[in-house]
Order: sequence, then structure tokens, then C-alpha cells
Amino acid sequence: MEILKLTDFAEGVEADAFVVLSVREKALTSGGKPYWRVAFRDETREIAFPIWENTSLFSKCDQEWKLGGHYKIRTFYVEDKYGGRLDIRMIREVRESDRNDGYDPDMGMPKSRFSAEQMYADILEILDQNVSDAGLLRLTRHIFEKYREEILTSSAAMGKHHAHIGGLLEHTRNVLWTAVTLALRYAETYPEMDPPLNVSVAACGAALHDIGKLRELRQTPTGFEYTPEGNLIGHIVMGRDYVRDAAAELRQEDPEFQLDFELQLRLEHTILSHQRLPEWGAPKTNMTPESLLIHYADDIDAKYGIMKAILASTPEDAEFSDSKNSMRVPIFRGIKE
Repeated sequence: MEILKLTDFAEGVEADAFVVLSVREKALTSGGKPYWRVAFRDETREIAFPIWENTSLFSKCDQEWKLGGHYKIRTFYVEDKYGGRLDIRMIREVRESDRNDGYDPDMGMPKSRFSAEQMYADILEILDQNVSDAGLLRLTRHIFEKYREEILTSSAAMGKHHAHIGGLLEHTRNVLWTAVTLALRYAETYPEMDPPLNVSVAACGAALHDIGKLRELRQTPTGFEYTPEGNLIGHIVMGRDYVRDAAAELRQEDPEFQLDFELQLRLEHTILSHQRLPEWGAPKTNMTPESLLIHYADDIDAKYGIMKAILASTPEDAEFSDSKNSMRVPIFRGIKE
């Protein structure tokens, strides 16, 4: 039987698929009869539907299926007035041998459409080209190299923007591009500024502004969740800790390592202030030009990502999105004839 991604299922198609059980909730009909609300997903799509009490799957869902479990299914895809659903004919837990047929343990998680390895390389290249201070460059590279594997897969957020595997890299690369572009332009336009805008601080601060997300969020079988440290401390303060810990490690490992105290202080400030307002979680507001540029570069990319996601989830025949979204306004798709 052909193995398809969920996005390739259409009315009347029968095929096999590897899926994650992402929703499993027991509920009652208006008549008081029990049923299961379930959803299966892979990296391309999620399909939600009910499992009624009078079907053979009800007892399997009740006794065997596990939330976050990975399964191979054989199913028909059916469209009705309530939307699409899976008419499952066979279901079993995945096996190690399923990898030969394309099973991916991360299949239930949305992923960045960009190569994580390429985004990682892009970030280091931008830093190498724009950071003139050797101490700042070595510190930032040390953090990226030490936590490379975590950085390659981490999400940038729980749900609002870049909430997928590789999302932290995607968001960081965008913020770094924007912050460096702004810093170079303003440094060139206002060379008389005293002290001058420090492009090295702006670049390293942009690269590290969300590094605390590595400890704030963790991956689960069905998505991402906050860690205890994420809830109690947050990524901003933990991001500053990454800088301090790395600086201490480098000084201990190499007595010749040098990083100017004020430059490290400015770098730490960009992380602590990148969300700017206390009500947004910032312990400090922007008090340096570099931190101001990083804040707006970060804000632009986050809001652009949110708007992009809203448009993607809005029906193509709609002129506006629903106003119940993170932007709190309807987003215009275009005039429909």
C-alpha cells in the first residue's frame, strides 16, 4: 500500500500513513453518550475527528491508544459537512523497521522549510563578516558551537511565531540580518555619534537574544512546553546566564582570552532588554542604541511571522481573516470578486 503524508490525502483516497496521536479527549454527546475527540498529525497536517461509541475503534482508543503515540495507519479519507476525517482500517504502533519506509520520529512536529544546517552556517558567516571584536566573536561562536545540536532543533516560541523545529534558528537568522543591516546603515549615516554605534555588539546581541529559549522550552511528543526554569525564570535572564557562563569558561580555559568589561555589559543588556517593556517580560528597557535596534528587529520578525501564520490559516475565498488572533485585528487577504 502506498504511504502518503496527511497533506496528500483527498476524498476517497486509501493509503498508509505514519502519524502521531496529538489529541485524545473523552467527551459526551448531547444525549449523554461517550465518544473520543481525536486528532492525528504529521509534519504536514493535522486531522481531527470523533470516534463514536458504536464503532470498533472506540475500545482501541479507550484501552490502547496513547496521547503522543506514533502509529502506522491504513485509512480512507472522507470529506463530509464537518470536514475531513480518517476512516481507519488498520492501526498499530510504529516499529524500528518502519524507518526503512520513511518513518521519522520527528514527523509529528512542524519543521522550518529552511535547512537547519544552512541557517546555522548563515548565522556564523554573518557574525564572521560583521563582528570586528575578537572577544565578542569568540564568545558568541563558543555558545553556538557548544549548544549546536540543541540550537538546530529548538523552537522560537510556544505557538505565536516560529513555533516549530528549527524555528529558533529561522527567527535568529532573520533578526540578525535585520539588526546588522540597521546597525551598518546607522553607523555609516551618523559617524559622529559618541560613543559610536557598535556593530559587533548589535550582531552578537541579535544572535544571542533568544538563546535562553534552549532552556525555556522543551519538546514533547505533541509540541513544545515550558520547562520549570522557563516558567520560573524565563528565557531573558537565562540568556544573560549563557553569556556569563561562556565568558567564565573561556577565561578559565584560556588565560589569554580577553573581552572588554563594557562590551560584555552592553551585550548582556541587549539580551535583558530585547523585549523592551516590563509587561512584555523585559527586566530592563532599551538603554543603548544597539539594544534598541535588536528590539525592533525582533519585534518585526515576530509580528511578521504571526501575520504570515494568520494569512495561511485564513480561507482563500475570504477577504479578511478573523479578528480573534494575536494581532487583534482582521488581516486583509485581498478583494474577492
